[in-house]
Amino acid sequence: MMRGMLITLLVLAAAFGTALLWPGPEPVSHPWLESRADERTERIAHGGGLGRAPANTLAALERAVADGADVLEVDAQLTADGALVLMHDDTVDRTTDGTGRVDALTLAEIRTLNAAFGYEGEPAERFAANGITVPALAEAFEAFPAMRWIVEIKPDTEEAARVMCETIREAGMETRVLVGSFHDSAMRHFREACPEIATGMARNEAFSFYVMARLGLAKFHPTPAQAMQLPPRASGLDALHPRLIEAARARGIAVQVWTINDPAKMETFIARGVDGIITDRVDVMRNVQGE
Repeated sequence: MMRGMLITLLVLAAAFGTALLWPGPEPVSHPWLESRADERTERIAHGGGLGRAPANTLAALERAVADGADVLEVDAQLTADGALVLMHDDTVDRTTDGTGRVDALTLAEIRTLNAAFGYEGEPAERFAANGITVPALAEAFEAFPAMRWIVEIKPDTEEAARVMCETIREAGMETRVLVGSFHDSAMRHFREACPEIATGMARNEAFSFYVMARLGLAKFHPTPAQAMQLPPRASGLDALHPRLIEAARARGIAVQVWTINDPAKMETFIARGVDGIITDRVDVMRNVQGE
């Protein structure tokens, strides 16, 4: 028993010795990160700017750009005929006047739906009769080619990851898009298909980075990601602990917090040094930053 404890102590000592001596990997770099306009906290339009217009629509994206968004954040679902459309839910029920799963409807069928039907922001009546439809991801890229994007793969499938890769490449947006997903497997498939495109951390990847950051061992975390999107708290933990932000900064990884709409909280996270705030109200954040 004593021999086993001695071996364990020696292994731990060797690990911590290596941690002290090894400088860790070089900070990550990618055109998506390097194309930031400046070093201030970036304004990231959640759902394309769902606080000002129906989520994941061209109307929301247009308003977000006018409000001063640095990055457009949208969700992508896969249709029955293999197209990616901007849609958060698995079904169209909540945000349109249609029913059914997105993956059971064709792109043509989804285009007939009223994407302003479920909108509850202000002023809702302004959008109700304007013929707002669900756009394809390729259509959104074509409308705003100069913007930087965060696109979330919603389905946990290899096909969705493959189509995402193809859509970005066909649009020539390889340096303008960062792809994220809650699903580790979807991120793994996407990175295998499109290693040149920036990615965020999936759920388990971000949690393990957080744990290692709190232990002072984040430089050993094997993530290939360029960014991580986190809520202020997760499972009762301070997901934006100063050690996490410090560890991410040392690796060159952008830390972006979601979803923050309150001006006081925006000021708090800007002071903490986060790289971006994902918000429904880009206009409010712009005022907070005095621009």
